[in-house]
Amino acid sequence: MTTTPPTRFVDPADGGFTNARIIETRPVRADVPPALADRFLLVALLSEALRPAEAVVLRVRDLTARHGPAEVPLVLKWYHRLHAPDPDVEQELRELGARPAPHLERLLETGDAHGHPWHLYWSHGEETLEKYHEDHPDGLPPDAVRAVVGQLCDAVTALHERGVVHRDITPDNIMVQTRRGDTADLVLVDFGAAVHRPEEALEPRIDWRGKPLYLAPEAGLLRQTVSEAGDWWSLGMVTAQLALGRHPIEFRRDEDVLAEIATHDPDVSGIAHRRTRLLCEGLLTRAPEQRWQAAQVRDWLDGKDPDVAPRTDGRIFPDDPTRPAVRPFPFMGQEFTGTEHLAVHLDQNHVSAARMLADDEDRARLVEWLGQFESVGGRSGGELDRLRRLREDLAEPPPVGVVVDLLNWLGPGLDVTWHGAPLDAQNMRRLCQSARDGHADAVTLVRYLADHPEVLTGLAQRPGGHGLDRTADTWRVLRDRWEPTVHELRRDRRDRADLRHTVAVDAWLLQLAREPERTREQLTRLLLRLRAELPARLPWFDALLSAQDDEVRLVVALLLTGRARRDAQALSDRRLEEEHARLLAADQDGLIAVLRRMDRLPTLGWALLGAVVVTAPWTFVIGLADVLGRASQEAVVTAWLEALPAAAFVFVVEMWTAVYIGPPFYHPGRSLAGLLIRSSERPGRLARTRLGRWVGAALLVLAGFAGLYAVAVAPWLWPLASAAAVAVWSVRRGWAWRRLRSERRARREARRHGRRWRPGPDGQPGTRLPLRDRWRRLVRTVRGWAGDGWRRVRQAARGRTGGRSRRPGQPAAGRAGGWWRRGRQPVPGGGRWRLWQAVRARAGNGWRRVRRVVRRRAGTTTDTTGEQT
Repeated sequence: MTTTPPTRFVDPADGGFTNARIIETRPVRADVPPALADRFLLVALLSEALRPAEAVVLRVRDLTARHGPAEVPLVLKWYHRLHAPDPDVEQELRELGARPAPHLERLLETGDAHGHPWHLYWSHGEETLEKYHEDHPDGLPPDAVRAVVGQLCDAVTALHERGVVHRDITPDNIMVQTRRGDTADLVLVDFGAAVHRPEEALEPRIDWRGKPLYLAPEAGLLRQTVSEAGDWWSLGMVTAQLALGRHPIEFRRDEDVLAEIATHDPDVSGIAHRRTRLLCEGLLTRAPEQRWQAAQVRDWLDGKDPDVAPRTDGRIFPDDPTRPAVRPFPFMGQEFTGTEHLAVHLDQNHVSAARMLADDEDRARLVEWLGQFESVGGRSGGELDRLRRLREDLAEPPPVGVVVDLLNWLGPGLDVTWHGAPLDAQNMRRLCQSARDGHADAVTLVRYLADHPEVLTGLAQRPGGHGLDRTADTWRVLRDRWEPTVHELRRDRRDRADLRHTVAVDAWLLQLAREPERTREQLTRLLLRLRAELPARLPWFDALLSAQDDEVRLVVALLLTGRARRDAQALSDRRLEEEHARLLAADQDGLIAVLRRMDRLPTLGWALLGAVVVTAPWTFVIGLADVLGRASQEAVVTAWLEALPAAAFVFVVEMWTAVYIGPPFYHPGRSLAGLLIRSSERPGRLARTRLGRWVGAALLVLAGFAGLYAVAVAPWLWPLASAAAVAVWSVRRGWAWRRLRSERRARREARRHGRRWRPGPDGQPGTRLPLRDRWRRLVRTVRGWAGDGWRRVRQAARGRTGGRSRRPGQPAAGRAGGWWRRGRQPVPGGGRWRLWQAVRARAGNGWRRVRRVVRRRAGTTTDTTGEQT
């Protein structure tokens, strides 16, 4: 009697009959969990979780210092709850961590964050065995291989003694802690796929873990077999790769790799050292029961040669047909039978590949060589359809898109590369940085990708190329937005030169298209640091920096940092000059205040002197009128009555003017005494000329008549006229001083703020003049025009006269001879009218010079200090 086994039930919380295993529920995938942010400080991102099955691996610092000093870095791994390590494995690792296990990662602490478990480990450096192997492309020497095998044997044996099977022993899960020449100190890490005592499991395993290149044949089945023998196979693959300098299997596509491992023994005949080859043959035996394990490896390390099971002939069963032979394809002196191997060489030697694809005969041989894969390799119908279309496209010289399809078909499992340069997120970041630094290869590749965006679109199918199609579209949009944005933001030719569309700009835009959030944060941090270094804040630079959602403006701001430094430095210098000017003005104000206090008494003395000089003649004139009896007694009495208040008025007005203007600006430029001194100088200088003598005589006669009239008729006129004249002139002096002071203050403020100063009323720049000042300016302009015209006429007349008055052979009279001497020369054949015209012309020229000298000397003052504000 038979019974039907009961239906197996899987709890939905464990992912049964749901898609919970493929849904990401962790809040962050490349940062410290928010629940642990107060304890752990992020140092570096080691691995981002692109899928739920992957762990977030971070290098952090423990601020609580529970496991040593806070400065010592640790490794934090945060797993998805449905892809976390086996709890029994955690317990074994915690016990192994209590006592340092040889060459094994040490688990320090575990916990949960947001419903997902996390592990805390010691940090064992940043170099993996894979990177260490890249430094030895020809393989390690036998002694170095023996040292690696001894360390890994200790680690695997320690795990197996506790019933733990690692399942994922690969070069990228082996850390190189220290180097000593060709040998290295190794640590086995990453127990996310490990299981505990798999032979005791009651239920079949539903997960499939590992990398096909390092999986044992029995682990490649649909229901994956997990045993300790699988770890020794993986150790054998790692050892063979280190000894050969390459992986013993040339295939890279998962299906081809699994088929090759299941049907053929790995070829280790290239290992020259006999004992190393013996070790690899013993570990890479397909039958698990005949495969070497800990005992045999220990014997090999001790110098013994354990027995190795016979190698198979390439067939699982006797009636299994052998693999059909693949004709090789020649390229650059080598022959290729594997598609992935050829894809790598075509990509790395793109110049020779382009030359080969452009030649009709070579391309025809490639098409013929590709045709044999329609019956070899067990490819799917979709791959065969792509192969047929590819062969049709290769009938003509292929465009770039067809070359991308060719490489994708030849090596679908290869990492995403173009022209030998990897284009995953991390390496594209390095490519963009190299292009900005001006490296020729990087610049050429970025230009090529900009001209052929279909490359990125086609490479999105390759491992590590996820999102490159969106990157190509976003990059095209950003490049199209560059010129309009620059046209909107540039201000002058310097900005136009700084914002040229160069390869560096394309590199920034490409990095923004590939990693928008990360690059935007990087640009923002860089610009904030640059802004903090500026000596002054610039509004236009702050406006560019505030547009963090506009990536193009951030790049514009980065390119204009040089202009921002220059503008900020100029603004800082201008503000410094303004501050110095303000301090200097304050010092000058203080100095002027001190000078005003010190010179106040001399200034008042000059005011008293001027008032005395003005009022003293009154007594003489009025007394003379009284003594001579020419004026009436009523007029004399009236004059005496007016003299006293008029004198007091003159004294008060002049003293008030002296106090209002103050030293050192009052005397001699604006004082009554200075005016009298200047007035006395001018008649003396004028009397030295011939014309001045006649004018002086006329003025003396006029003064005599005025004096006789004042003495005989109106002696009271002197006090009133003098007081009125002093009053009017004091008002004019006060108003002129006020306007001049306001004008100088406005000029100083304009110079302080970097503006161009133009005079206006009260010194205010840019305002409209009053009607009176506008009329005065118009009159001065008309007078200037008239004077210029009159001078031209007189110069013409003087030229004609001078030509006739010069005797033959005698040069014209020079400037040193004086105008009056030249005017006295005889004019042969002339006449009195011509002589009079010549005299008038020369007299006018001399009079102008006299007036010019008088005005220049009269305008010279002792104002050498500042001015009062």
